[in-house]
Amino acid sequence: MISLSERLSAAAGLVRSGRPTADIGTDHAYLPLYLALTGRADKIIASDIGKGPLKNAEKTVRKFGLKDKISLVISDGLKNIPRETEEILITGMGGELITDILSECEWIKNDNIHLVLQPMTHSYDVRKFLCGNGFYIDNEKFCLDCGRVYVVMSAYYSGKNEEKDDFYCFFGDKISMRDSVAREYFNKQYKYIKSRRDGLSLTERTEETEKYLHNLNEVLKRAEEYKKQYES
Repeated sequence: MISLSERLSAAAGLVRSGRPTADIGTDHAYLPLYLALTGRADKIIASDIGKGPLKNAEKTVRKFGLKDKISLVISDGLKNIPRETEEILITGMGGELITDILSECEWIKNDNIHLVLQPMTHSYDVRKFLCGNGFYIDNEKFCLDCGRVYVVMSAYYSGKNEEKDDFYCFFGDKISMRDSVAREYFNKQYKYIKSRRDGLSLTERTEETEKYLHNLNEVLKRAEEYKKQYES
């Protein structure tokens, strides 16, 4: 058995058992390996855009004798992934790249498909894209990995587009301030927003920046009120 990092372990824990699965940007194929060895999935695609990472994955698969369960596929995002895939994992990428990959694939707009997404940065962009393109987030897990806090999202397609405000896109609606890791994620996002606000305050004011500054100030105000509920 292998030991996964905390963020990959959190992603693995959200995968539905017994479904055709694809790990996008697999590198060494540790996540597919774990899913196969634990019996959570027995038909898994380990994909990457480059031949180098797939060679790493091939070594892992061959070492554990799992060629019958894990297939290696060169794919730019989801372009070469079979449509019968029901579990799609995208981990270890920036949020902007994740949204680019999802936006280029129409067949994922299917209520049989489950997305497990772990953005390294820009979780705001992932939430905004999902809710604005017919998906809903049913669960979020927060984890600490090598001193950094991450969020892992579980999402399904409903076909209903929702316009979510900036507070939701920055923080989601799954945070419990009683959970120390979720609270650390909240504080990290708060500091990021405050930094953006302070930086913009020093730039030349335009109608667009004034509107954005107003939005950031509103988000910070709501965040402060949210924190007070648990500190009082």
